[in-house]
Amino acid sequence: MPLPRFDRLPPETRAAVLAAARGHFARDGKDAASFNRIIAEAGISKTSAYHYFDGKDDLFAAVAADTAARALAALGPWEDADTERRFWEQLTDGTARLSAHLRDHPDDRAVLAAAGGAADDGGWTARLVENGLRIGLIDPLADRELLTAATRALIDAADAWALARPPLPAARTAETLRTLLTRLWTAPRP
Repeated sequence: MPLPRFDRLPPETRAAVLAAARGHFARDGKDAASFNRIIAEAGISKTSAYHYFDGKDDLFAAVAADTAARALAALGPWEDADTERRFWEQLTDGTARLSAHLRDHPDDRAVLAAAGGAADDGGWTARLVENGLRIGLIDPLADRELLTAATRALIDAADAWALARPPLPAARTAETLRTLLTRLWTAPRP
């Protein structure tokens, strides 16, 4: 992650550096992107770049975190639903917003695909699970911590699956996610 000096830059300067790097990483890939070309496009010297980042991997981590935050903002916060129908509608709506963001920002899509690992979701998954438990959608006998971790892993796997393919219709992605979550959350029948 960036060194503390980076956070002291004006917001527009930070945004410009991250945008330049995002474009290079999206176009060339993490390994092939040139740190020197990125910092030249961002308008900072090599000396300054090393005051802000430990190197290209550190810069990529900062870009990936920023891109994940942009995607999470597009997804929107999880708002408690009072009914099962509203719960699934909200999940479908969020999937549509996220799909539209990734369609309209292909650099974000490419960076997230390259990042591979799960990013902090700000508690979104935990709120989703708590809401599902509260309305009786999720089997309450499972350990909440394990259930939240399994739900997060399933969502991460679905994200990786969707990012590895040409953009899929949001409805297909949402339906696939709903099917998998239902199977995870429902108690087996004897």
